Amino acid sequence: MIVAGAVIAVRTVRRPELTPAGRTIAGVAVGGLDEKKVRAAVESSVRARVEQPIAVRVTGTEATFTLDPVAAGISLDVDATVRQAFTGSGNAVVTTDATELQAALAAHRQAATDTVVRLADPVPRLEAKGDASFTSSAKGVTRTEGRPGWTIDPAAAAPVMVAAARAGQPEAAVAGTPVPAGGELAGVDQLIGTFTTYHPCCAPRVTNIHLIAKIVDGTVIAPGTTFSLNRKVGERTRDRGFVPAPAIVDGELEDQLGGGISQFSTTLFNSAWFAGLPILEHQPHSKYISRYPPGREATLDWGNIDQVIRNDTDAPVVIRAATTGTSVTVALYGSTGKRKVVSKTGPRNPGTDGGFSIRVTRTVYDNGAPSGTTTLRWRYTGLD
Repeated sequence: MIVAGAVIAVRTVRRPELTPAGRTIAGVAVGGLDEKKVRAAVESSVRARVEQPIAVRVTGTEATFTLDPVAAGISLDVDATVRQAFTGSGNAVVTTDATELQAALAAHRQAATDTVVRLADPVPRLEAKGDASFTSSAKGVTRTEGRPGWTIDPAAAAPVMVAAARAGQPEAAVAGTPVPAGGELAGVDQLIGTFTTYHPCCAPRVTNIHLIAKIVDGTVIAPGTTFSLNRKVGERTRDRGFVPAPAIVDGELEDQLGGGISQFSTTLFNSAWFAGLPILEHQPHSKYISRYPPGREATLDWGNIDQVIRNDTDAPVVIRAATTGTSVTVALYGSTGKRKVVSKTGPRNPGTDGGFSIRVTRTVYDNGAPSGTTTLRWRYTGLD
């Protein structure tokens, strides 16, 4: 049997002896060279450019860092680059360890640091019982500004680094994500409201005033949330340190555990009033007490009468409280910008029961323009 075999002709394309004129690899001129000279150029000049440190700019931030391509897993492929010089584009050929490269890039980031805010103990600044105004300011606030940080996406940055190394470029830019400085109180930069009320020293009620001030001092009202004075303080009991003291109950004075804490409630109310914050719940005393501003005061009763304040600003509001033997001061720290609050107290209109009715109006000015008005009306059934 005779088997006829087919003969297949294979045409071999020979590589030119010299590289094309004007050819460059990674910015190094290799045109018109034979293979030996090209290899020498790749091993020396091209390698130096491919493996040089890359200065990386992080866009969207002011940050820069330096990447060592070799340490990051990018290696020059000499043989492939020599072939590229004869037949391909002007970039070097590299091999990449993707895991190593992304790990190297992930190490380049800057953590944000927290802004530290220190708030001074309250001191008397406002105590008027009639017409008064208050303007927010930086008084009592000391800030140590935090440092913003940044991150990059290693998976997105890796191809940029490979491209820069192949082209022999000493610089590159990758997209960054800014990370703002943190800190629970970073938004607090002003004294936004304050008030002081006075009382005789040494009575049992003073013990209760000092205790409630201590409980509330340092409370933070987050933006968009409300603060309930009753919920914060809790039930007034002997075990918690409250003592019996006079309080108005059904229009009459009688001893009650925690008696006298309405003085703190009134002081807090006025601080919120002059901060321009919404006061969602409050109730004045049934009988007028002369140490308080008429119409601008707030009693407190566990399970019955509360005071609720809403923080409608974009920053936290911090309640600070301080006491002396004869006074209590509440300061609210936050951020309300260029805000001025003006309070006007109307005349006392006598009633037939020995009391009087009164109206108090608050106008809030933001950036010099009125932004809201609140009116309080109350009738006292007598005098304390």
